[in-house]
Amino acid sequence: MKIYVKNDDGKMYEAFKIDENTYTFRAENKTFELSLTESEEVNDFSTLTEKKKKNMTKAIFSNEDVLEQLRDAQKNRDSDFSYYSGDEIEFDKLVDEINRDR
Repeated sequence: MKIYVKNDDGKMYEAFKIDENTYTFRAENKTFELSLTESEEVNDFSTLTEKKKKNMTKAIFSNEDVLEQLRDAQKNRDSDFSYYSGDEIEFDKLVDEINRDR
């Protein structure tokens, strides 16, 4: 098995096997170690339970930094300076949902 790690700017690094479950890779003059374990459970967001989704939503929207970023994005968009690159309708729904929760 080959494992590659992709960082935020898109650079790819190959991880090399050290032992049965341990891999290491070097990036930006640092060495990182990965430890793998086998799991029967698939960890992807489409399998989140409603309770987990609600807990995650609550955690995100109780974070004042997140709320401030959304407020700034709305102000910028309202003044025709929008760097939001997604679906405008979905963005409106998100802002409305946040405003309802206040």
